[in-house]
Amino acid sequence: MNEKTTGPERDSLRKAFSLLNHHFQSVLKLIPDLVSIVDTDYRIIFSNWNGGHEYVPLESRNRNGYCYEVYYPGRTTQCEQCHLKSVFETGKPLITEKYNYQVGYVEIHALPLFDEQGNVVMAVEYIRNINERRLAEDAVREKNQMLEAIINASPLAIIALDFDLNLLLWNKGAEKLFGWSKDEVLGKPCPIIPELRKDEAIHNLSRLNDGESVCCLETLRLQKDGTLIDVSLSTAPLLNRDGIPFGYVAVFADIREQKIAQQAFRESEANYRTIFNAANDATFVFDPENGAMLDVNLKMCEMYGYTREQVLRLNVEALSAGVPPYTYDDVLRKIWKTRYDKSNMFEWLAKDSSGRLFWLEVNMKGAVIGGEYKVLAVCRDITERKAAEEKNRKMQERLRQVDKMAAIGTLASGIAHEINNPNNFIQINAQFISDIWPDISRILSNHAEERGDYFLGNLHFSEVGVSIPQLLDGLMEGSHRINRIVTGLKDFARQEKTQLDQMVDINKVIEAALPLLHNEVRKHTDKFQCILAENLPAVSGSFQQLEQVIVNLTMNALQALRDRGGGVFLSTSYAQSLGEVIIKVRDEGVGMPDETRQAIFDPFYTTRQDTGGTGLGLSISYSIVKEHGGIIECESEPDKGSTFYVRLPVQPSAKGEDCQS
Repeated sequence: MNEKTTGPERDSLRKAFSLLNHHFQSVLKLIPDLVSIVDTDYRIIFSNWNGGHEYVPLESRNRNGYCYEVYYPGRTTQCEQCHLKSVFETGKPLITEKYNYQVGYVEIHALPLFDEQGNVVMAVEYIRNINERRLAEDAVREKNQMLEAIINASPLAIIALDFDLNLLLWNKGAEKLFGWSKDEVLGKPCPIIPELRKDEAIHNLSRLNDGESVCCLETLRLQKDGTLIDVSLSTAPLLNRDGIPFGYVAVFADIREQKIAQQAFRESEANYRTIFNAANDATFVFDPENGAMLDVNLKMCEMYGYTREQVLRLNVEALSAGVPPYTYDDVLRKIWKTRYDKSNMFEWLAKDSSGRLFWLEVNMKGAVIGGEYKVLAVCRDITERKAAEEKNRKMQERLRQVDKMAAIGTLASGIAHEINNPNNFIQINAQFISDIWPDISRILSNHAEERGDYFLGNLHFSEVGVSIPQLLDGLMEGSHRINRIVTGLKDFARQEKTQLDQMVDINKVIEAALPLLHNEVRKHTDKFQCILAENLPAVSGSFQQLEQVIVNLTMNALQALRDRGGGVFLSTSYAQSLGEVIIKVRDEGVGMPDETRQAIFDPFYTTRQDTGGTGLGLSISYSIVKEHGGIIECESEPDKGSTFYVRLPVQPSAKGEDCQS
């Protein structure tokens, strides 16, 4: 305003200026960053107090304090590097960065304000908070420095290339491995790719463009002097901020010594494997901590029926019978015996791939392999030897049993003669008493009529008269029964020359055998039944041998019963169409599975060894029936009992001839 301006005009201008100032301040307050106006005395004339400076107390805002004491509470002197001082002195704008411990890093734009004469009278500060950006930049800078230090300190060769194969990075490891200095190769095509590996490099670039990486690829690269060297190559793509590949980094490891060592190892391994597989015994190495198989030879694979790859996925437990004392825990106890370089030899029951069990002779020894304690086992299949030993042992045991049975037969024959003599005495005396009893009874009856009933011992005469005839009959019957049993025992035990030309009545054979079986029948069952067919034709053979078959089959049937409730049923029949006499022995016992049924006629095979079975009864019976031209068959199921059939051929000329009895 000038002197010519009238009063109303001045008022109007003042109002306009005030309104403009108000709008100006409103705009400044809406700016999120700090905007302040500072005079040449460094007092804050105006500020919107934004941009993180809200910490300034209201009292300090209103009193136009010094910028240094307002922005930095507690400070009483001007900043040593004051940006406003430079603006006031030069009249030029200035951009700088400072650290405010209340806000962090800030970027400051300082602008001079001039009066009408061109003098700097104030300055405007525009202060932006760049703390996050600065921290991010510092972090990136630190990481870049760390990465650069790692790359330069790495003994591996590390390079970076763009997709035109121009070099972007070449560390000291690359200089040492390939021979070129950094200055010779940076920004130029990569010189280390030989012509024969160009296609490989192009293929790797294609994979990198697809986002793949290459790891530990063994290849060849070129040195400065033209030498091709073996290297291990690993690559990864370089991505820009948008995640788009712009090149790749490659890391090379010198593997020349490793390749030489690998070749030497392969040759050594080939020699070792040749010797290892040439061994005639199964040999394997395993870890004592978990039983895992570490190495095996060819003989071991053949013996167990596995491939080498299959065996190496197993452990000792899977190759053992798995039942005490052939479990993994049992192996561990034997392993401890191999400590301190000791050998341990033992027999072991093993299991092959099919589940078959077989015997091994194992020589186990501890060994330190590759600095670790392992166990070496050398195994020999002794299944045949064990089977022969077991067969011989059983044969000896059975022969002793046979010898004992023969001795018992001889004794039985002698005892039968000894029993027969007193039994004849009993029989004669019992017969004599029976003959005179009618006269004695008549005299005693007359005495009773004269004097009345009286006692003979503790019984009335009336009772004695009835019971004594019964007792005498029983005594005579018992004596005859003893005589029949003794006669049968003598006949059964008697050794005779094999004569199979006699005509034999099978029913009479069974009737002769039943007295011998009477006690065993009473001992085992309440259900015994014998049904003999009438008019059976005779068969040609030996009475005593066929009697032995009946005794053996019936004894087996009785011993197969679980309790007295089970029955044994003996019968005969005639199959006229086949010309055979059939003897059938059926029991309601435990029955047999197929594998047992198929072995019952083998010599010395028995399921009752613990209770005295010899395993000879059915084998002898089979031989006798076969010698008679017949067949012996068995039907059986577990828990459903067994049925034996003896089929004997009838001779056409036998009908009408006398039979042996």
